[in-house]
Amino acid sequence: MREVTCVVLAAGLGTRLGGDKLSLPYRGATMLDAVLDACAGFPCVAVVRAPTIAAALRLRAPSGGSAHHMAVVINDEPGRGMSHSLWLANREVASERAIAVLLGDKPLVTPELVKRVVAVDDADVVYPVRDGIAGHPVVFSPRARMKIDGLRDGDTLQQLRDDPSLSRHALEIDDEGAYVDIDTEADYRGLRD
Repeated sequence: MREVTCVVLAAGLGTRLGGDKLSLPYRGATMLDAVLDACAGFPCVAVVRAPTIAAALRLRAPSGGSAHHMAVVINDEPGRGMSHSLWLANREVASERAIAVLLGDKPLVTPELVKRVVAVDDADVVYPVRDGIAGHPVVFSPRARMKIDGLRDGDTLQQLRDDPSLSRHALEIDDEGAYVDIDTEADYRGLRD
């Protein structure tokens, strides 16, 4: 199995939910904690927008208690979108490693889901898919990572995932954690119900 670092993109402004959605309570912690816990066993880079969040994460260990290496990067230009956050994280990871990109607003992701997607190492890009809809995490090989610097600002990760010059493996997975994200108050209420 290839060496992988998890990258958690968590610098969004949360405008549709009215603010910092990643700090909202979820299962005795926060939504962001749930995503970080899914990365247990892998080195991790979390990209956040606020120094206060960064300071708290630097002191954090996964809820399972087993510490793992976690770097925290501040994106002080969150308006530039996920691609900029990915660019910042990419600079923190050794070039020979693959990265598994997770989104901070997908708290149903589990360690089992991450391990299942990461275990597939026959392509430059690996991602879960259900009914033709791609989910997360998305794994990018070192070869795919070389294209990150060329992404335009915005939410252009799909362009990298779908780049025709890269080999892809769409893994059929029916796990809700790959698809459910929390963007609105109704999404969050549904998560807690």
